Amino acid sequence: MRIGFYAPLKSPNDETPSGDRAIARLFIKALKALGHKVELISELRSWQGTGDEESQLLIQSEAKNEVARLKTNYSKHPAPDLIFTYHVYHKAPDWIGVELAKLLSVPYIIAEASFAPKQENGLWHNGHIQTLKCIQSATAIISLNPVDSECIQPLIKHDQTIELIKPFLEPLPVAVENHQTQRKQLAGKYKLDTNKCWLIAVAMMRKGDKQASYKQLADVLATTKARLWHLLVIGDGEASVKIKHYFSVIDQRCIFLGKLEQRDIVKWLSVSDLFTWPAVNEAYGLALLEAQACGLPVVAQNFGGVGSIVEHSKTGFVTDSQSPEEFKHAVERLIEDEELRLQLARNAKHKFNNEHSFESASKKLNQILNKVIGSVKQ
Repeated sequence: MRIGFYAPLKSPNDETPSGDRAIARLFIKALKALGHKVELISELRSWQGTGDEESQLLIQSEAKNEVARLKTNYSKHPAPDLIFTYHVYHKAPDWIGVELAKLLSVPYIIAEASFAPKQENGLWHNGHIQTLKCIQSATAIISLNPVDSECIQPLIKHDQTIELIKPFLEPLPVAVENHQTQRKQLAGKYKLDTNKCWLIAVAMMRKGDKQASYKQLADVLATTKARLWHLLVIGDGEASVKIKHYFSVIDQRCIFLGKLEQRDIVKWLSVSDLFTWPAVNEAYGLALLEAQACGLPVVAQNFGGVGSIVEHSKTGFVTDSQSPEEFKHAVERLIEDEELRLQLARNAKHKFNNEHSFESASKKLNQILNKVIGSVKQ
């Protein structure tokens, strides 16, 4: 099929790395791997973060112009057989894909839709109403987060379907083959003790939730009773100076590696012992999934769909989101219990291979597309 792809929150071509960009790219790769021709229909970003009404109206106007442009374009060139929109919610509604699907009389699929009833009379009222329209116009909704499905289920009609695809990753760059040799080399270069537990965190240093997670991680590690550890931090961004200051009390234990390429991230994950991340307000966290793909146990807090990524007491610990103290105790326990760490690590690798691989997600996606096309033909 010819598939028109749109990501209103953030274009897959955006220069700034993020989980949203990564997942959009993953869906495009999966669709192409299934043999479909994927066309990015627009790069207009509909996200408006402050609730400013004038800015939202301007975005709507630009979206109308985009729909008109696409209508003219497809009157002269082959049109998509299906519109696939990734990530829709009140701050980033889809003003383009849903309208284009209606004009072309083709199926409309949303991957990852969120609906917040409390926004009905809020600053993003129009975006809230449009999100509802998108959800109720979709032939199928693909959910990556079970929490989202609970809010969407009451909104859909009898001829619509909600399908779950667990968060997934494409095959990672080859992990470190000789773990101990690589660990010793890095230990020598960065003055790390190979006999200590290497904690690792991977996240952009952005203001907001990422910064809050870093602050909480620093506070926890500054007060932990455990002593035999190092912290490796991969990431950079606008809040880096302030974030690094959070760790000033324990800076002799911390190595800030900055922004790294994917292959180097995998290298560090492969030689570390424990992924630690508070995950404040994370939807689910691709970094948590990537850590487990590299055979790392994870300690994270129970925000959003984190519990669907990390299986508590099996691939790591998912602690109460309102209890930093519980998070600290879980980190301390795994620093001090190497045998438990290794068992959780084996489980994490097994879970990823069986539930979150690119191949399993592509297979499920293909089933959904076949179901959608079958329902249209009927």
